[in-house]
Parts: sequence; C-alpha cells; structure tokens
Amino acid sequence: MSNLVSVENLTIGPFKKFNITIPLNSLIIITGSNNSGKSLLLKVIAGLISTKKVIYNEEIIANYNDIAYINNIHFNFDTVLKNVRYPLECLGLDDEKIKKIVKDVLKDLNISDILNSKIEDLNNYERLKVYLASALVSSPKLLLLDDPGLYLSLLEKEEFMGILEQVRSTGITIVLSTSSLDEVIYTINSTLYVLDKGEVVSSGEMLEVLSDDSLLNKVGLKLPFMIDLSVKLKYYNLVSKINMSPLGMVDSLWK
Repeated sequence: MSNLVSVENLTIGPFKKFNITIPLNSLIIITGSNNSGKSLLLKVIAGLISTKKVIYNEEIIANYNDIAYINNIHFNFDTVLKNVRYPLECLGLDDEKIKKIVKDVLKDLNISDILNSKIEDLNNYERLKVYLASALVSSPKLLLLDDPGLYLSLLEKEEFMGILEQVRSTGITIVLSTSSLDEVIYTINSTLYVLDKGEVVSSGEMLEVLSDDSLLNKVGLKLPFMIDLSVKLKYYNLVSKINMSPLGMVDSLWK
C-alpha cells in the first residue's frame, strides 16, 4: 500500500527525530495522555506548523485544500445550511450543484432533518456532524480529527466511528487523535499508535495494542471496560479471545 503522508525526523516540542507514515485509505488512531504530542502532530501533518519534515503524496494531495482538519469547532454562520454551503460557494460552484452535494453529504451523516436548524439549537454531537459535513463537501483526500469524541456519549462515539468507517470507504484517509480508548473499539482494520512524551511506545492492530494493559496503564490510559475484563479473564484462561460486547463475553464464558 502506498503512503499518503510521511513525517520524517520531526524535531519539535516533545518529538525528537520522530517518524510516522500514513498509508493511503487507512484509519490511523493516535492516542496518549496529555502532553504526549498527539495534537501537535496533527497540526504538523495539517500544515498549520511549517517544519519541512512532512512529505505528501503529490499525486493525491496537490495542496492544503485536499486536507481537512477538525479541531475546535467554530462556526462562521448561524445556521446549518449556511455553514455547509460556504466551502462550496468559495469554490464557485453553481447553486444546483451545491444543493446536490449538500443534500448527499447530510444524508450520509444522517442530519438531513436539521438542515434548516440554527447552530445554537444543536447538541454537541449534532454540531460535530455539521462541522464534519462542512469539511466533507469539498471532498478532501486527508481528514484529520483532533479528539472529536471528547464530549460524546458512548453510544454517540460508536455511531460516529461507524460514520468515519463509511467516510473511509469513499477513499478518504483518516487520522484521528483521542485521549480516550473508548472510540478505538468501534473501528475496523485501524492502526493504533500510542504516544508518550513524543515517542511511539506501542503501535499495531487495535486488539494487539490494547492487549498490553500494563503499558497502557503506565502511560496513563484506561482500557475500555469490556477490553479490560477480557484481558483479565484471558490471563486466567477463562476466555480465549478479547470480547468487545457483553453478549460475546457471555457466549465465550458459556462455552
């Protein structure tokens, strides 16, 4: 698989000759406690901090307009429609084309019913999806999200990660940072990086990384309940695999 972005020998903040590659059409999750460097890394990849250490695949990312970066959610207009239309208006698209794109994106994010709502009337999750919609209408090649699930419930996190899987299926590469491991268990074929003070202390397939609970505890991360329970029961040979759902756990114990 070819790489979309490579960071080579990054030395800034906590990073000392740091390297990471982001394969095309991948879902990369970067986690770590506060001051681990995850938010700074996303800013570097987004081009918000110029370091000359980021190499983009120029056949896919022609300029920074191909990168969407979602951090602090801030809206320029008072309604959902105005905010989602605005990036397309800046591109000079005709009104009918704009209407079609907006309609399709809102449908994909399941927020068509709030098209004419005011931003102030939305809850945190609806605001996040509207902000995501305003990023997706421009068809970015790389989507960067800095701790998007910070104020979401567990059910909202599960749904949102499902949305991101759907977004990835359209050919958009995703890099997401999170201070919690709750979102991680709702992903498929994701690669998880654990940062501590600017260094990668663990990386790999999601379940493999989460199985090392002692390392995660050491860097200040708490395992989701079902993963934590599975790891402990697996240690005592009571289950043979990690279960992410209560029903799966009951089934394993019954067997």
